[in-house]
Amino acid sequence: MKTLTQKDGRNSKYLEIQEDGVFVKNNFAKEVNEYKVYFGDINEDETVFRKSKDLVLIAIVLIMVFNSILLTIIINDHYGYTYPSGMIVFGVAMLPSLIVASICNTEFRRENVKNIGATKPLSFLYRKKDIQEVDLFISKIKDAKKQYFLKEYYKVDSILPYQVQMGRIHWLYDNRYINESDAKFIIDELESKRIIEGL
Repeated sequence: MKTLTQKDGRNSKYLEIQEDGVFVKNNFAKEVNEYKVYFGDINEDETVFRKSKDLVLIAIVLIMVFNSILLTIIINDHYGYTYPSGMIVFGVAMLPSLIVASICNTEFRRENVKNIGATKPLSFLYRKKDIQEVDLFISKIKDAKKQYFLKEYYKVDSILPYQVQMGRIHWLYDNRYINESDAKFIIDELESKRIIEGL
């Protein structure tokens, strides 16, 4: 599973694990946002953000709508407006409700998102139906990241200075990409290379 596609209404998200990072493509209603998050820019932090609908705000908007309808009925009845004039009054009375609803439209939606700490956004829809798939995909990202750093750093390089290579081995060990025996093995290899080159 190297790719993940998620849909949320008219919006969609596509993620692909590549050799050196994760490619992200977000399709919004009228825009496309593409970028790559390199493994070196991804850390281990994971956060889950959950937001439920704001029932108080929904109730306020509904009360405003009912008040607008009631106000329209009272004004039309009092002044004896006909259908076209009554619709204008109704439109004007509904204006405050529409303004509040448009300003607070994100408060009417439920949100469940999981984020991985990175320099660029790496987020996933985390609804009940997505939890297992998202967690599996995140574990694949972490496995690919580990393999990438092992390929890049867990080797004896004839060009890089000894101290740089030792620093990389310590970094791999500190980040638990290698265990103690793996670290000792590659350090022994580096020491052998250094002794041979010193001769």
